[in-house]
Amino acid sequence: MIGKHIEGFLFENPSELMLEASCVATVGTENTLLHALMVLSSVGYSSIPVLNSKGQLKGIISLAMIINGVKDTENYNWEQLSERQVKETMKEDPARITPDAELEDILHLLVDENYLCCTDHNGKFIGIITRKAMFKKINQFAHQFEITHEVEPRNGENNNEINRDDVTTGKPLTPVRVDTRSAQTVFRSTW
Repeated sequence: MIGKHIEGFLFENPSELMLEASCVATVGTENTLLHALMVLSSVGYSSIPVLNSKGQLKGIISLAMIINGVKDTENYNWEQLSERQVKETMKEDPARITPDAELEDILHLLVDENYLCCTDHNGKFIGIITRKAMFKKINQFAHQFEITHEVEPRNGENNNEINRDDVTTGKPLTPVRVDTRSAQTVFRSTW
């Protein structure tokens, strides 16, 4: 479970995390693969959301899906680019969230996805949350949290020692000395 102060910091301005639908490149289910290819190449993304005529999220389409969509048994039939529709090759039911999604769920999904499509409860596309935007926010958190929030040691702890009770038994754990080391030092010690 993510702490309420951390979640509050990361979600204090949701507009920093979500890119609204009007700013996201999308294609329609009825568009041709050629149209999707042109949109993908013009925006430079690896995949984009696919919407139906009502603005509901129906899937995502990527360059690889388009190329595989025109492949015959052994060769590529490039004429199919202008004949086949996006709905024939798109990935249906992509990872998605709703505006009331928990931060923990968003983080788990972003481990495997570059972005998450956000929809309302009727499936209408609202926007995306990108892994990049989340990392920016986490980076901001790492640099500013102690400036904007008062952090105090627990029950007599000093800054170099952590005393905690075992959650399952309630017995005190052995204090652990906390050493602050640079990332370079940590990585060098693991090589």
